[in-house]
Amino acid sequence: MYSKIMVAVDGSENSMRAVEQAAMLAEASGPECLVRLLSVIAIDVYSDMVYDPLEAHGDAQLEKIRPAIELCAKRGVHAEAFLLHGRPAEEIVRVAEDGRADLLVIGSRGLNALQELAIGSVSHKVIKHATCPVLVVK
Repeated sequence: MYSKIMVAVDGSENSMRAVEQAAMLAEASGPECLVRLLSVIAIDVYSDMVYDPLEAHGDAQLEKIRPAIELCAKRGVHAEAFLLHGRPAEEIVRVAEDGRADLLVIGSRGLNALQELAIGSVSHKVIKHATCPVLVVK
């Protein structure tokens, strides 16, 4: 079925449901299937703000991805975690392409309604630009 499944993880309930679906698909695909968990620290490249060191943001992001790692381990699914910085949709699509993912799994939204209206949904951008199949989980 699948050999490489990539999951975008942001700590939201929907992203954890995406991890659960990816783990189930990985189990069904067999022990050779690899799940790649990707978390992106969003950085606005147009901002004049000086950011705290990425390490501080990285620690918080690692805490968001830890439950996803634990869920995969409980199910006996081989998983790797990646922590990147940049524009989430662009990084998710780039890593899926570079890693030759068979499937990209993403939660339906990690933003509130006002944020989605102002800057758009990461999942919508990923669906539009990804070259592999995308499973959006609610």
